[in-house]
Amino acid sequence: MKLSDIAGEIYTGVLTRRVVFEEGELAAMSEAETATLESARILMPKAIADGVIDHSQLQEVKLKKEVKEKFRTHLGDVIMKLSSPYDCCVIEKEEDENLIVPSFCLRIGSIDEAYDPYFIMAFLTSASAWKQIEKTMMGRALSIISNESVSELMFPDMTPEQRHEAGYRYERTLEFRRTADRIIRLEKERNDSLFLSMEVNDEAKL
Repeated sequence: MKLSDIAGEIYTGVLTRRVVFEEGELAAMSEAETATLESARILMPKAIADGVIDHSQLQEVKLKKEVKEKFRTHLGDVIMKLSSPYDCCVIEKEEDENLIVPSFCLRIGSIDEAYDPYFIMAFLTSASAWKQIEKTMMGRALSIISNESVSELMFPDMTPEQRHEAGYRYERTLEFRRTADRIIRLEKERNDSLFLSMEVNDEAKL
């Protein structure tokens, strides 16, 4: 079964320069004019990491054109980067809804209820999927993959139990990685504080 059979909506994101005011354009407007403009947030590729969205990396913008619903995030969507490192995330919180999906990402929505979004993500990041993508992209640069290459991916014939297990284990792996990253970051901050304070104490003895 192809991904296009599992997901009813597979869309490359919108070219943001077509729908968003640039800084120069906003600078030329009065405060009264900018106040009437619709605000939105763009799901920048760098905001996708370890299966979740880093809201500090979202870009706040003013819209000059209406952005169609197919270019906005909805609960249950899987969003995939189309350039390296090709990370994915699941839209599973209300705060992650209605973000604008830019052209460097793919929105996979209206997913069949029999297929968990984390199972979709697990497969998209697998060697099996990438062997297929490389075949369809043969002769073309793999730096940015195409919507068609992802849509045509053939999923293995697995039981519902196998799909659930694969999705569950992938979700747990992402959670473990995020926890490990936090521990490493906190330990580094602790060491930095410790060693810097020791430098100060040593200087005081001189």
